[in-house]
Amino acid sequence: MKRKVERIAQDLVNKLSGWQVVDTITLAESADSEIHDPYFFLSLDVYYKGEIPDSEERKRVFSDAGAFESSRTNKKDRCFIEGLPVRVEYKDIARIEEILSGKEGQTWAYRQPGTYMFYRIANNHVLLKKTEWIDDVKTRLSAIPETFWDYLKQSTQSAMEHYLSDLSAAVVQNDSFFFLVSAAGFIKSLCSLLFIVNRRFEPSGRRFYEMVRELPTLPDNFRGRFESFLRHDNEFTPARKREVAELLAKSVIALT
Repeated sequence: MKRKVERIAQDLVNKLSGWQVVDTITLAESADSEIHDPYFFLSLDVYYKGEIPDSEERKRVFSDAGAFESSRTNKKDRCFIEGLPVRVEYKDIARIEEILSGKEGQTWAYRQPGTYMFYRIANNHVLLKKTEWIDDVKTRLSAIPETFWDYLKQSTQSAMEHYLSDLSAAVVQNDSFFFLVSAAGFIKSLCSLLFIVNRRFEPSGRRFYEMVRELPTLPDNFRGRFESFLRHDNEFTPARKREVAELLAKSVIALT
């Protein structure tokens, strides 16, 4: 981690740790990139118990930052500090515990876009821990029951099949816009399903391409078909892409 990034992150930790409700603060792996990388940003996850301060009080913590904005729908703040993009997400420990305890059962799996939340818990750098909660939850994540994966598999496979159907309809209608939208949803859900098959939490979208191709369990001919589907070539028509999508979907479902 670069010294500038480490210094800014630690300064934020020092400020945020003053709130009694804060239990743990972690830094996402995006901070390991070069600061001139377009994908670089400094992202902190702040795990808390109780109620975090409102956006006005949080803004005062970032008084030396530029372009501060707070999301009205999510507990998330964004700003620039010394020219670096910074994101701070506030995550309720009680909510995470509800999910891990299985209280919501299958309904949770059908509402979630994936397992990225757990990927961050398992892989982020821990900068502050006031209790042993983060260590305990990491241990529990390494031994998630099969029912959890089964719920996710059902919901993700359903989403993939839905997008494949939309993809086919877009080809018939010669609807290039809807084809693009459906193709994005299809490839995302297909990759998510492969992470589930491999019992791996999925990374951010920026690392999907890199990591899905290296999963230990993949269908035969996956990489070639995957690259074909992603290829931008006027000779590779939407109809041919749909055929490849169907082959990809069938091969992944066969693994489940």
